[in-house]
Amino acid sequence: MTVTQMLVIAGAFLAAGVAKGALGMGLPLVAIGLMSFVLPLQDALALMVLPTLFTNVWQAIYGGQFAPLMRRFWPMTVTAVGGVFIVAVVFGDLGAPHASGWVGAILIAYALLALAAWRPKIPRLVERWANPLIGLASGAVVGFTGVAAVPFLPYMQSIDIDRHGLVQALGIQFLFMTGALALALAWQGAFHLGNTIGALAALAPTMAGVWLGQKIRHSLSPEMFRRAFLLGMLAIGLHMAHALL
Repeated sequence: MTVTQMLVIAGAFLAAGVAKGALGMGLPLVAIGLMSFVLPLQDALALMVLPTLFTNVWQAIYGGQFAPLMRRFWPMTVTAVGGVFIVAVVFGDLGAPHASGWVGAILIAYALLALAAWRPKIPRLVERWANPLIGLASGAVVGFTGVAAVPFLPYMQSIDIDRHGLVQALGIQFLFMTGALALALAWQGAFHLGNTIGALAALAPTMAGVWLGQKIRHSLSPEMFRRAFLLGMLAIGLHMAHALL
């Protein structure tokens, strides 16, 4: 690995940690998007998994609502994990080079939806059938691209849940999806000594970024930072989606 690659990877996890600390989400999106400039997608996925798991464990258990949230969203959790494994087993191309373009398309779709401030309201009764369907679709997207963004995040932002419950629910779902992704990557032989050491080394800039993101969240307007983050995601998505042309 070259010095340039190491610097880009460290910067990617620092920026991803800032997004996580400020918004409670965005670590895989930012990390994979920036690392795509210097690494193949499968290598970026392998480096991303450990820091994502580490940060989501805290987010999933902090808040005091773990048990009720699991009772509410367990169908989504189960089908999301199943979606990841179905893609890994049936298609067997997790992290394939062509998938990077679709990661970019997902980033563009998510950024445009969020920038448009379109927030449909989904009644609680609809969750009975919507949760497992959204989980399956999101798990399949994670299986192909490693990114849990669409349709999972727009859906979670439109259901009836308070903001503290939302942050913890996101942490729970991210934790299980990323755990399934890690197992799928291991089954496909994506991990080796080099990227495992790299993933461990990435914890330091990630946690520094989380700390910085928390400071930014308290000192700047949340809407200002959110808009800057989404514009950054749009720019990265456009760069990655170029592979589809």
